[in-house]
Amino acid sequence: MATSERVLHIVQGGVDNGDKASLEMSGKGGFRVDRWMVPKSAAIGDELVIYIMGHGLFATATVAGTPTKRKDWLNRYGAAISSLRLIVPPISLGVVKRDVPSWAWTRYPRSITTPKAGVSVKLRALVENRRRHRGAELNDEDLKEASLAELRRWALLKASPTASSSSRLVTQRRRERRVKLYALKRAEGACEFCKSKAPFRNEKGNPYLECHHITELANEGADHINQVLAICPNCHRRAHHAIDRTKVRSQMKRRVVMIERRIKIKISA
Repeated sequence: MATSERVLHIVQGGVDNGDKASLEMSGKGGFRVDRWMVPKSAAIGDELVIYIMGHGLFATATVAGTPTKRKDWLNRYGAAISSLRLIVPPISLGVVKRDVPSWAWTRYPRSITTPKAGVSVKLRALVENRRRHRGAELNDEDLKEASLAELRRWALLKASPTASSSSRLVTQRRRERRVKLYALKRAEGACEFCKSKAPFRNEKGNPYLECHHITELANEGADHINQVLAICPNCHRRAHHAIDRTKVRSQMKRRVVMIERRIKIKISA
């Protein structure tokens, strides 16, 4: 059956119940999973997109068995799935809403659903585009709704060494903004050094924090997520002007390493 004729279903996965970990372990090799919750109407060969709350469209698979009633979940059906592949980074709900604004499921994405044919076409294109570009396709319009994993990937993109000087400059400026947006998202409204809440909200209603390059750009510091902290104005001034600023910067270097290690575990980057 041609891909365009196959039925596509959106199914669910969890984090605390081990679904996410199972997908990450199995999805890298396209392995089979003996049982996954699917619609009663699913048929062998149907396509699945697995959604995980807080992460987004996380993986794709194919129905490999006939759905049967689950004994552990009332009125739910399960079936074997195969051809499991991760979507890296996962496609956040905000990006899905941008590409498929009329799809009602995005307003309450907790159910198993079978989208209409037109929506399915858009979802397939969205997944294919993410797999081809791995987040590089994100643009400024996506940033407000992008997930931490998507922003992290976006911030890590580098200018091509073969690009012209003007192109590299434009890309570098964009990347500086990407790193800043990622660090602010990562901070979740609290100083990444002293851990205090942002002292106030800016004119857009967002927690006010400042992005600090631990090694200043003027001193050949890297504009990289491993060198930037989102911190409160007080800690920022301390890093530049305090009598113990050398010690503070050393502590900041250790802090960002710890933070990034935690983020990698959180989003399985």
